[in-house]
Amino acid sequence: MQDISEHEAWFADYVAHERSLEHEDPGPIDLKIEHTKRVLDNARVIVGEEDFPSDVARACLLAALYHDLGRFEQYLRYRTFKDRESVNHGLFGVRLIKATGCLAQESRDLRHLVMAAVGLHNRFALPRHLEATIDLVTRVVRDADKLDILRVIDGHLAKRPYNPTVVLQLPDDPLLASREVIFAALHDATASYGDLLSVNDFRLLLATWIFDLNFASSKKRFIDQGHALNILKPLPDTGIYAEARRHMLACLQATGS
Repeated sequence: MQDISEHEAWFADYVAHERSLEHEDPGPIDLKIEHTKRVLDNARVIVGEEDFPSDVARACLLAALYHDLGRFEQYLRYRTFKDRESVNHGLFGVRLIKATGCLAQESRDLRHLVMAAVGLHNRFALPRHLEATIDLVTRVVRDADKLDILRVIDGHLAKRPYNPTVVLQLPDDPLLASREVIFAALHDATASYGDLLSVNDFRLLLATWIFDLNFASSKKRFIDQGHALNILKPLPDTGIYAEARRHMLACLQATGS
């Protein structure tokens, strides 16, 4: 396995400094620090089960480590993790990678791979005809990211009141339901954040991520870790969500079998 310990040490120093600038509630920043560690762990599992060339494997791990570099200054500046209300954190992360020189000791080609993956990882869909290696590295990061986001949100949705930052400031209103999110779930498509109206919509959207995972090991962890089921099951089993809930439970069961 690739040794990126020097980069991990640099990252630890960087986020410690960013955290020291937060004088109100460091909780959201701590959340992203822990998230980054878990995403890197997930990426290591994926890379460990795939036969990637050495330079590609290294790019995957570095992109996982730096994928949310923009999140910390984003929160300090704008008090939110919502890109629509602040800045695209992927592109912002690329700017910070360049400004800090954290990849300076790596080859030009590897820097290009890592920055491309960081800049693309939060896109709803990847561009068509993307260069094959960039596409591969980005998909590793996207899968690793989704797996840990599920863990984070599962823990927060297990208790009320919900943390507004974690649930994207969405209302916990059972009367608000997005037909677009429900349609996506029923048609085996990944739902869009732009269509969310409520926390229940968010629950359903997260379950649809099963349709956007790229590696067998990712899908296995998605099911085995149980977070998707924990998030999905509290949806009402009657009314507007009922059919989509039944369909998604069946999809998760089929994937895990």
